[in-house]
Amino acid sequence: MELIRQLDTATLAFVTGLAGFLLAATMAGIRLAGMRSVALAYWGLAGLTFGLGYQLGHLFLTVGMGVSAPVALTVANALITTMHVLLLAGVRAHLGRPTHLVPLLAVSAALMVVGNVWLDMTADLRTRVLVLSGFYLALDFASGVTLWRARGERQFQRLAACVFFFNGAFLALRFVYSAVTHGLTTSFVNDPFQILFFLVSLVFVYVLTLALALLMFRGKEVELRRLVHRDPLTGLFNRRSLFEHAAREQARCERYGTPLSLVMLDIDGFKAVNDTYGHGAGDDVICETAARIALALRDVDTAFRLGGEEFLILLPSTLLDDAVAVAERLRLAVSDAPVPAIGRQVTASFGVTELARGREDWEMAMRRADTALYRAKDEGRDRVFAMSPPAPDARAPNVAEALDLP
Repeated sequence: MELIRQLDTATLAFVTGLAGFLLAATMAGIRLAGMRSVALAYWGLAGLTFGLGYQLGHLFLTVGMGVSAPVALTVANALITTMHVLLLAGVRAHLGRPTHLVPLLAVSAALMVVGNVWLDMTADLRTRVLVLSGFYLALDFASGVTLWRARGERQFQRLAACVFFFNGAFLALRFVYSAVTHGLTTSFVNDPFQILFFLVSLVFVYVLTLALALLMFRGKEVELRRLVHRDPLTGLFNRRSLFEHAAREQARCERYGTPLSLVMLDIDGFKAVNDTYGHGAGDDVICETAARIALALRDVDTAFRLGGEEFLILLPSTLLDDAVAVAERLRLAVSDAPVPAIGRQVTASFGVTELARGREDWEMAMRRADTALYRAKDEGRDRVFAMSPPAPDARAPNVAEALDLP
């Protein structure tokens, strides 16, 4: 406690303000590195307002510069209050939610007016702490709870949430301390708790800067990983990820003796769609078809866009007859309603087969599904054609031989 008393509150305020500028610079640097999240703008502005609030308050109250104390405190408090509002707005923007920035800023402005006119917060630090700490507490806990409960990268979101909870908990202690003591008389009073407040604010902003940077970089990593494995147009898995998924599903069905079926489908007359309505409309047809396929599948099924208008679906634990029923359901889903982009229905043809466990690999089964698909095309399109796996044959190679494994 004696060591804390030896610290100078005015100097701490100055250093704490620098932490806000670090937050602003870090968010600006991340944006310059290529991230375009609007949350970066909110958090960068939050750091800027925080730094300006502390630096201007320090200059006005220690140097003077011809600015009266009431004006200096009002400006500093308004900027610091805006910082907490912008942090919450940034959290909500990062999670894709409405920021409610205008209502929150309106509440902040009303708080400044009411506090300075009726409560005279500029003259009484204790009153100012009671009013503003309560408001900051509510904002920071709102940020923490929003991050904690959100889906996504929970580990990193909850790390940032804990930083907000930490600061909120200290603000709650400061509120209680202010309510029971009269030691807080001026902003730079040599009170241990006031000194501790500047120290905690300093730590809060520095640690928050690190937590938000980690959150943004983790989000970028997840996005890049998603782009590697997902088709950018439809959001389905791409051909590159098919090999990993199919090999894993085949290993599972071989190990547990469960069936694995494949469905391959192709949009009928797609070239005519592009020629008639343009490639933009063709992309809309592909996206709409992919969305209808995804909605009609079970959670355990996996859909892939192989390229162009061709798709493949893995159906774990599904026999051939059941896979045919799934394909028929998908056929009806694809042609169920007109595609808005072209104002008419589209159809698709389906080839279905089942993996011959122990006798072939999934690529052989996929080639058979492709053959079945072209049979469906040849027989008139908008239909399902199934091909059974080859019958067991003593002369047929096993899976290891088919894969040329030792």
